[in-house]
Amino acid sequence: MKEKHVFAGNNTSEGFFSYFGYLLKPEEAEHIYILKGGPGVGKNRFMKKFAEKMKEKGYSAEYIHCSSDNVSLDGILIPESKILFVDGTAPHIIDPLIPGAVDEIINLGTFLDGQRLKKHKAAIVQINKAKSNIYKSAYRYLKAAGIIYDEVCSIYDSYVSGDKFNEMCEKATVKLFNNTYCKKTGNVRKLFTEAFTANGYISHTELFFEENEVWAIAGKDTNYSSMFLDRILNEAVKRGYDAECYYRPLSPEKLQHIYLPEKKLIIITAEHHMSEKYDEVFDIHSIIDSENIKTQISEIEKNLHLYDMLIKNALEKLSETKKMHDLLEAFYVNCMDFDGVNQYFERIINLYIGTGTHL
Repeated sequence: MKEKHVFAGNNTSEGFFSYFGYLLKPEEAEHIYILKGGPGVGKNRFMKKFAEKMKEKGYSAEYIHCSSDNVSLDGILIPESKILFVDGTAPHIIDPLIPGAVDEIINLGTFLDGQRLKKHKAAIVQINKAKSNIYKSAYRYLKAAGIIYDEVCSIYDSYVSGDKFNEMCEKATVKLFNNTYCKKTGNVRKLFTEAFTANGYISHTELFFEENEVWAIAGKDTNYSSMFLDRILNEAVKRGYDAECYYRPLSPEKLQHIYLPEKKLIIITAEHHMSEKYDEVFDIHSIIDSENIKTQISEIEKNLHLYDMLIKNALEKLSETKKMHDLLEAFYVNCMDFDGVNQYFERIINLYIGTGTHL
């Protein structure tokens, strides 16, 4: 894939959850640039421009989006060159693990006029405090939503046939692997393709459909769909295949999708089995006791209604945090020397493509 869009962190029922450690292993990296500096100092713009210039030279790019504001970036990875730029500021604070030899800090805050900014100290402190409190509120709603959805899944769990589920998993693994093995150890990478953001629920999953085969595990019981993916994952790694694991935004340790690059296959979870986009479907609904679960429909619907309200409230709170962030950015932008940032960018880009540019 020439271009990939993912999230390394997420707003979840457990608060902010990070898989930043899976972006690129330092021992495998050519270089890791860790960007520091406050809001509005140009970290996002710096990374986007680097990716654009590398793509112009024929490289592919992985865009790591910010889960608070999906329009902004938390990182850029150039896979062929093993170069990673990553935002190392809160809530995903990152520092060098192999300083100098692999990773280094780019502090864009050095281009900030601190004396001018100090005039706004009281306002900045107040806005930061308000922003933090709004995030806490959003996470309480997401935690409550997670509890309610667990209740829904527990109802479905009671009516799923364990034997038929095992048969379904066996059918999938046989069809997928057919006694094939790779002559290496399989690697696992953990990220997200979907997120709760200030701009609503954002998904980049369907971008994988363009160049890959698509299998779907259909059903509203995310416990069993996650277990299905766990079976596939374990078999893939055992056979030496690499796997990119994408987790649920609400339950960040529960698998949502798996991408097997060597198979050019993505296996997704979907609520409904009907879609011309799917090459193969494994339907959890088909192994549920459809007659007896009818007695629980009212209970399920009440819980789903409550879940929808909680998610709506959480998204409204996340939208409020963006407004606070924009206020903070305004203070910092007006105190920045962006000419200095441009010159620094030129020095970095010259290391890789030999010609500079302005941000």
